[in-house]
Amino acid sequence: MDYREKKAHGDDAFPVEILKITPNHFRYRMNLHWHPEHEILYVESGSIRVTLNETAHNLKKGDVLLIQSGALHSAIPKDCVYDCILVNLPLFMKENDACMPFAEKLQNGELWAEPLLGGSDSFYADACEKIAALDPAETDAYPFLAKGLIFGFFGRLIAEKRFRREHLNWNSRVNLSGRLKAAVSYIEKNYALPIRLPEIAKQAEMSAGHFSRCFKTVTNMTPFEYMTRYRLSKAQYALVSTDMSITEIALDCGFTDASYFICAFRKAFGMTPRQYRMTAGRKPAE
Repeated sequence: MDYREKKAHGDDAFPVEILKITPNHFRYRMNLHWHPEHEILYVESGSIRVTLNETAHNLKKGDVLLIQSGALHSAIPKDCVYDCILVNLPLFMKENDACMPFAEKLQNGELWAEPLLGGSDSFYADACEKIAALDPAETDAYPFLAKGLIFGFFGRLIAEKRFRREHLNWNSRVNLSGRLKAAVSYIEKNYALPIRLPEIAKQAEMSAGHFSRCFKTVTNMTPFEYMTRYRLSKAQYALVSTDMSITEIALDCGFTDASYFICAFRKAFGMTPRQYRMTAGRKPAE
């Protein structure tokens, strides 16, 4: 089983999505996931800790991180505003495009990029700022300008030889990544039910102990912590998009009772579910 984020980013005509993520954004704290698009993450302010496969990156203002297609990643921001530029590179091109062979190697993981970009070189940060500043309302100019900047971004990476060909670690990385994706898929399909660690570990074809250690290494959290965070993210959405009561949302999202849900929500977000609902401009449900 292979799990990926189900949300489509852009469309076939323009396979790009540009998101500005602020502390009020629904996806401010990024749950573990993956997607077929490459993601360019640019930090406008504050700081953010991004776990990318087995490695954690502590980013600050001006830093740029390239999250390659298929990579497992999650993030914990702190007083942060960041931009996510998601692009499906092969869909940018016609069938016999001269850029296609290299783009396909990036897409299938045959080539792997150095993820942390920038340092003393401001080119990547400047490119991200220009992309994020584009106005989609300029319907004729927008796709030309966005494509130009994105091609320039990847062209600079290629010219600087920031990609390497995978050899010894590729098979083991794919195997571990695939197993963890299967476990994440199971959690996200069954979060509303009472599920236990051995059930999750079984999806990854590991013992509970070995699975917990691998999951912690890759995500910097335990499977239980991830499951709680995912349930809370579902509760966040329900609070702002439905008129369900707090108790109904708690039970619908897999919490055993409302009191525990409220405590966990306050610990994660610094406010109660009712307060969160009110900040979104919705009338509190009884």
